Amino acid sequence: MWNLVQQQCSPWIVLSLGAYLLLVQLLRTRNLRNLHEKHAQYIPNPYSMDYKTAHEILKNTLLREFPFMHGFGTQWALVKSYGIASGTKLLVQTRRLTTPSKVGKRSEDTGVLLGEVLISGIDSPRGREALAKMNWIHRQYGARIGNDEMIHTLVLFVLEPQRWVDCYEWRTLSELERVAYFVYWREIGSRMGMRGIPETLEDLRCWAHSFEKTHMVYAESNRLCTVATMDLFVRGLPGFMQDFAKTVMACFLEPHVRPTLGVKEPPPAFVAGVEWLFWVRRMVIRWLLLPRFHDMSILSSPDQDTGRINRKAYLFEPWYVPEDTWSTVRKKLLGSSRPLPGPEYMSEGYLPRELGPTEYKERSKEPVEREAEEMRQYALKGGASGMGCPFSFGG
Repeated sequence: MWNLVQQQCSPWIVLSLGAYLLLVQLLRTRNLRNLHEKHAQYIPNPYSMDYKTAHEILKNTLLREFPFMHGFGTQWALVKSYGIASGTKLLVQTRRLTTPSKVGKRSEDTGVLLGEVLISGIDSPRGREALAKMNWIHRQYGARIGNDEMIHTLVLFVLEPQRWVDCYEWRTLSELERVAYFVYWREIGSRMGMRGIPETLEDLRCWAHSFEKTHMVYAESNRLCTVATMDLFVRGLPGFMQDFAKTVMACFLEPHVRPTLGVKEPPPAFVAGVEWLFWVRRMVIRWLLLPRFHDMSILSSPDQDTGRINRKAYLFEPWYVPEDTWSTVRKKLLGSSRPLPGPEYMSEGYLPRELGPTEYKERSKEPVEREAEEMRQYALKGGASGMGCPFSFGG
């Protein structure tokens, strides 16, 4: 009887599996084809696109095609930026990264600010406020944050996600997608007052190579920032797993970057294992999984009454995540070693102008609102391409 069932079902199982795999192949690249058809006018010369078109293309890449790898690459771009001693010395002096009680909020706020700028967009009220707040925070340190250091961070935000996608995703980026990354980030850089941003991706790579050759060298401040960040990444793991996890994370850094951060070379077996896991992921996605049919929903809508925004998830500490029944029960009755949403983490939500160090919350309100309005006027005139110059900082 069982053999008869097997004989009858097997052809249907094989046909169904074959049809599914064929469907995967038909649909897997459909999104890219549609993207190229929609923006066909820019394919001969991608640099002719404006930042608004670039933002549309970037959102497709970020929210539909490669959300995990984009976020992962951006996270490690921040770690790689610790290879520049002039930046890490300031981070150590402010103690916002190297103090355990502050590093969690700093990391969560960085993610929220980038999310508002990249997803909401720099012409949206939310994105303008977030970018204005970033500018205001940077101004508190004056000349200690140099123009070249800011451009280098921008370079990493452009090139590192691209490198991670090209190395480990199910397909590489198209030239249209690459240039869109660059065009949009160049507009962000202009609105942050950066001067002398290279005009093309190739020029950007050459600039980065020259800058890193001179400035990316080991310093104790580099190591302290890297250790603080690695400690944050493994904070939620059991103690016996933390050293193992740090060794794995060392594999995510390029060989020439590790010495500048004071990171030990991982054993070759670990590097090979990490490469193999990424390869398996790539093959599974490429050949076995259907693509996303809708953008990922990452940012929440503001509360209609308060205008505050709650987050849906967090990485290290539950800043701006609303309390729910289960988190309240865990906190009050069961106890928890992990931080849980609550008033101490602003569970009521955030306004973009409030992000960043809590002591700046009130002092920055008016100048941030004023600069956000100046950015609105700047955008109405075409942004950097229309004005032909970087945005002039507010007060």
